Parts: sequence; C-alpha cells; structure tokens
Amino acid sequence: MSAHIRAYGKRKMTSGCSLWKPSLQWRTELLKYQTQSWIPLQTCSLFFTEMEKRRRVEDAYKSAMNELKKKSHYGGPDYEEGPNSLINEDEFFDAVEAALDRQDKIEEQCQSEKVRITRLTPVPPGDAYSTIGTHRFANKPHSYSSSLSSVELVSASDDIHRFSAQVEEMVQNHMTYSLQDVGGDANWQLVIEEGEMKVYRREVEENGIVLDPLKATHAVKGVTGHEVCHYFWDTAVRMDWETTIENFNVVETLSDNAIIVYQTHKRVWPASQRDVLYLSAIRKILATNENDPDTWLVCNFSVDHDNAPPTNRCVRAKINVAMICQTLVSPPEGDKEISRDNILCKITYVANVNPGGWAPASVLRAVAKREYPKFLKRFTSYVQEKTAGKPILF
Repeated sequence: MSAHIRAYGKRKMTSGCSLWKPSLQWRTELLKYQTQSWIPLQTCSLFFTEMEKRRRVEDAYKSAMNELKKKSHYGGPDYEEGPNSLINEDEFFDAVEAALDRQDKIEEQCQSEKVRITRLTPVPPGDAYSTIGTHRFANKPHSYSSSLSSVELVSASDDIHRFSAQVEEMVQNHMTYSLQDVGGDANWQLVIEEGEMKVYRREVEENGIVLDPLKATHAVKGVTGHEVCHYFWDTAVRMDWETTIENFNVVETLSDNAIIVYQTHKRVWPASQRDVLYLSAIRKILATNENDPDTWLVCNFSVDHDNAPPTNRCVRAKINVAMICQTLVSPPEGDKEISRDNILCKITYVANVNPGGWAPASVLRAVAKREYPKFLKRFTSYVQEKTAGKPILF
C-alpha cells in the first residue's frame, strides 16, 4: 500500500511540474521525506515549489552582484563625476583617495630619482663657496640676486596694466583681512595642526558647491619672505615643486611683475579634470611702522582671456589665492653677520576656490584637508633647499 502511494506521489509531482527536472539534491530531499512518516502530496508539492523559487531568487541575486562588480571596474560617464553619477559618496571618496595615493607614490619615486641624480652630478668648479660656521656663502653673491632683480622692489607704481585696479583691490583686501587672526573665531575650524603649521577652514556652500575659504599659517626657518614669494610666483620653477599640474603656459605678460597663466591639473578619477585661468602678481608692501617687517605678497585670482576660453574637456575652477610673507630677524651675537640661523619667515596662505562641477561636498573637504598641508610642507621645504648656502635675499 505504501509503495503504491509513493509511486502515485512521484507520478503526481512529475506531472504537475513537467518543466522541472529534479537534480540529485532534490532527489535526496525526496528520499529523506519518503523514509519518514507519510506527508500529504500537496504539502510536498508546495515545499519543492518554494524551494525552486528560492533557488531562482538566489541565482538572480548572485548574477546581479557579479554584474555590479564587473561594472565597477569599467570607466564611463555614469561612473564619473556628474549630475547623474551612479557612484555614491563613499565609493567616490575611496576612488579619489586611491588615485591620490598612486600619485603620491609616483611623486616619491620621482623625488628619489632626482636626489640620486643630484648626488651623482659633480659641482661645477666655478661655484666656489667659503664656509662660515654651519653655512656656506657664495664668493659671487650677485649671481643669485641678479636673477631676481626685476622683482626686488615691486610697488603699485611699477605695475601698470589693464588689470592694475583689480590687482590693487585684491592686495588691499588681503592686507586688511587675510592677516587677521582667526584662531578665536567660532566660524573657522582648526582642521590641521602640525608643528608651526595650522590650517583653518570655514564651511561655505552655494547651490550645493563647496566654497570653503581656507587659511594656513606657518613659520619657516632660514628663508625670507622675498625668497618664498619669488619661488611661488616664478613660472620657471613651477614644475619643480608643484605636483598637481599637468601642464601650464603664460597666456600674457602684463608687466614685469604680473602675468596671466592657464594651467590644467592632473585628473583624479572619477572627478573631472580641472583647469584654471588666473592673473598672478607679486608685490612688496613697505611697513608703515619702522618696528614692523615689510611684507611680500603673491596674489592669484581668476580672470577671463580670449586666448584661453573654457573647454568641454575640463571644468573651469575659479580661484582667489594669496601667499603673504613677512621676515623676522633675530640679531646675531656680537659683530657676526646675519646668517640663515637668524631669520624666520612667517607665512599666511589663503585660498578661496570654487571647483565647479558635481563632486560631493564631503569628498572635496576631505581632499582639501589632505592636500593643502602637504602642498605647504612640500613647497617650503623646496625653498629651503634652493636657498641653502646662497646669500640671503631680503
């Protein structure tokens, strides 16, 4: 009797599921239930129907996950910065951070190679130095200062061109507001503090775009404000210390102390590539009080120019940046000459950047927090290396 029922149940199940071919796993399950007490045929049929539905759902889920994993490896407009990007903020940040890490490794390798080449390159015999204490002074000091003669005394009267009024306004604003202490201002957040360097940020958003003003203060031994501003302004050495630029060119020379520069920055996927067109001017501001130091300043701010219009290839960023430097001198003992041990450069760096585009706010803030301190340390170390053993340029 029981054998008859089992045979009938088997025929009933196969006839009701004619499209389903039981696998070894299903047959094992069936045998397990057959060895137990009698179960209604309808219940068995529902059980295996639900098992089959579950298997199909699991297969569909695995297939969808595999497809997503494949897509994450392919670049495309839907997986880049844009209004319809499919990348969420966490994925965007992870991708940007990974790209920046790769750039850092490449830069470290390049710097190591430069150091190796420098050590292998013999010093020219004409570059004679005499040693005084721990510093070296060139026997021909004019060879260094002559290259900076065009900017030794830079005043407003020397800087006449069609943008002169804008430059003067920018300089006055920076001298009035940028040098103010923001340490006790609740609107400014101290985001980084490393030794003498402090970086502050004030969070500002407009139409969903991050416009956070940034301010950094630093104190660097052994260099002057003139030297720091010279290397920051001089395009001839720009690529020696600036690692984020892909290429640049001087669009127009307005005067000996003011130029218009177009530059494109290296792309950091999935963010869009940025370019910027700006006027760069260097200026010396004489102190009104004899007890105060003179100030050297470089201001860079966005302008328009017919020879460098915006393109579809890059997102045009807008900037208002200033490097403001003052030199403090501690008198040497006795009748000794002032050496680089006696000088200290106080630096104030301010940056207002509108990056444009659609990069997430959290990503932009995280990148700024990471990159600005790194830039300031790298640049000031470069100036110290370039001026070591050379006459001091006040």
